[in-house]
Amino acid sequence: MAHFIVATIGTYGDVYPFAQVAIALKKMGHQTTFITNPYFEKTIQKFDLDFYPLGTIDQYLMVLQNDKLWNDQNFLDIALTLFLPNLDTIAQYISQRPQDETLIILAHQNLLPNAGLAQAHRPDSVTVIGGALYPSVFGEAKESHHVEEPEERQYSDLPTITPVNRARALAGLPTVNSYMELFTCIASFNALLFSQWFGEKEAHWPDNLIAGEFIFHEETRSSVFTEEIEKFLDAPSKPILCTFGTGNLHCQNYFEHALSAIKKGNHRAIFICKDKNLLPKNLPDSVLWLEYCNDFPALLQRCALIVHHGGIGTLAESARAGVPQLITPSLGDQWDNAARIKKFQLGSSIPGPKLNAENFYEVMTEILQSAAINQNCEELGMRIRGRLSPHGIALNIVEKLTQAKILGEST
Repeated sequence: MAHFIVATIGTYGDVYPFAQVAIALKKMGHQTTFITNPYFEKTIQKFDLDFYPLGTIDQYLMVLQNDKLWNDQNFLDIALTLFLPNLDTIAQYISQRPQDETLIILAHQNLLPNAGLAQAHRPDSVTVIGGALYPSVFGEAKESHHVEEPEERQYSDLPTITPVNRARALAGLPTVNSYMELFTCIASFNALLFSQWFGEKEAHWPDNLIAGEFIFHEETRSSVFTEEIEKFLDAPSKPILCTFGTGNLHCQNYFEHALSAIKKGNHRAIFICKDKNLLPKNLPDSVLWLEYCNDFPALLQRCALIVHHGGIGTLAESARAGVPQLITPSLGDQWDNAARIKKFQLGSSIPGPKLNAENFYEVMTEILQSAAINQNCEELGMRIRGRLSPHGIALNIVEKLTQAKILGEST
């Protein structure tokens, strides 16, 4: 069996999908090691996966606590501090492995430079697969109103390319001139971790793709809520669910605008937020605060609308639940994700920086009153439930590697 090294970086939405693929690979009998920031070490250990740290918890917290993180003009500069100081981490781990071991690195798109450096140490026994969590990793949809291509900006306007190419030169590797080159000159294959209905292959995408799907939360937990939650959900009108990202520590204004709009519309709501200090003071009885929800998919199915930041994991779960979405994008892939949801008439969006109580109320009302949006959401949810599981994606990866003779038939 091969040894799969699954490496990712970012928030929980970046970690969870890769962890589920790693679990599936391990169940298939492959040795599997998970590499990410130690902030997630306990979570990974709960999944019974071997763990190797990338960077420090302090590095991660410094990124989350930076109030410029959720600003599209600054977030890349800030987020890059998670992987640039740790370019050699995957290589360091590989150097500890037996020389005759076949190693497959499944790397988050932002860790492809790190994976490329690791491969340089053992080019004959290391294969790199990129993990693409959303379509805009290959360039944004034409419908997106976002004025920049963040992936290209990462390698032109920002100083990222210099340290990456300096490290590549020391390893005897050619320079990388664009973000798209990572998916062809480093990755032998790119596994799509999103559904075809959300993003069909476009002409400028690389050809070395492995078909995949959104990775949904496995419904292994009980859907029995606490008495307080169940009582709130049992009311005649479905609530509006508001959540703006597990890593967003600067969303006070979003919740303020949400509360004003919800009160104006005489709606009930659920606010999910780890830190209650980010919420308006003295929430009315019509609003329930949850620090976390153990069965987010089950909760979604009992809501009339979800308002969220545009993270790909939340988007996918909302689509499966058949719930209309109001997205408030502010950075990165969120712009393109929001544009696609609007294009497919599954909801609408308001740019995060322009969000206020008035436009929140107007767009919320439009979505709730739109028969087309609600019908489209319901039909899509019914169509995609029970789609390809993490095990199916893992099988696709192994099959592609076997066809390329990177893995033997016995694997």
